[in-house]
Amino acid sequence: MEGEMQELLELGLRIKRRDRIGIVILLIGFVSTIVLYNTPVFAIGIGIIVAGIIQLCVTSFTLEKKYRRQYKETMVNHVAKEFFEDFTYSPEKGFTKQYLNDMGIMSFGNEYKSEDMLSGVCSGVQFSRADVYIADTSTDSEGHSSTTVYFEGQWIEFEPHKRFGSDLQIIQKGFGFSKKRKGFWVKKELRRHELETEDVDFNKRFTCMCQNDAEAFYLLTPSLMQAIRELTEVLPYKMMVAFVNRTMHVLIDTKRDSLEPSAPKGGNFDRQIADVRQDIGMIPMIIQKLGVDKTLYRE
Repeated sequence: MEGEMQELLELGLRIKRRDRIGIVILLIGFVSTIVLYNTPVFAIGIGIIVAGIIQLCVTSFTLEKKYRRQYKETMVNHVAKEFFEDFTYSPEKGFTKQYLNDMGIMSFGNEYKSEDMLSGVCSGVQFSRADVYIADTSTDSEGHSSTTVYFEGQWIEFEPHKRFGSDLQIIQKGFGFSKKRKGFWVKKELRRHELETEDVDFNKRFTCMCQNDAEAFYLLTPSLMQAIRELTEVLPYKMMVAFVNRTMHVLIDTKRDSLEPSAPKGGNFDRQIADVRQDIGMIPMIIQKLGVDKTLYRE
């Protein structure tokens, strides 16, 4: 691991040096165009500027891309070994739009992106997580475009030990653009309805949608409700928990793309490791707090 870190460090320093060279070339070019203005060799200054731009572009499109991928693989693999018994990480892969749309728990616009797929086993529970970006861009009659972001954050899917046959959504108030599948226009076998619990405070904080009241209450025990409440107090983001298609989904609307380089290239990696540990550490924390590894939810 130390060898990989050293290689990443050297690549970061190399990028920084090439960036500095490109900036120096640009400055020389700008000064040359001023000094050589209205002279026969004015084109030399323009040529130097072009050379500086090419230098920066080559760094950006080749070394920067290589650094980003190498950073992700090095950092994520290093941290994931701390938490998971078995895992695979694919920086450029994610959930397909069709797969998540079939879950019927989120609205989708005309923009979608998913990457940083991490799959594995944690505390005996199979999981998959990826960064997901869902948005919709529209243009008015005057040609002005506007984008509404539906969701940007971590989408985590678990295969809990407890099996269930109908849908249950627990949506934190303020979590927008969830799909509730309610109304007469929804097929009866897919339709959900709102469920109120006996916990007044929980009802104020969350909206629950289900297909079957009896099974919903079997899953939504007092201990699970308290665990979800505590989880939202620990995480400073809006979230949704959904039991659907025999899998459990936790959507955390962090408003950012995780597992990205977060410190100056070539600097100390302690901060980056801490950031990656915080993002990936949500998986074992959720399993532990929500009891995803338990065989039964009923007390």
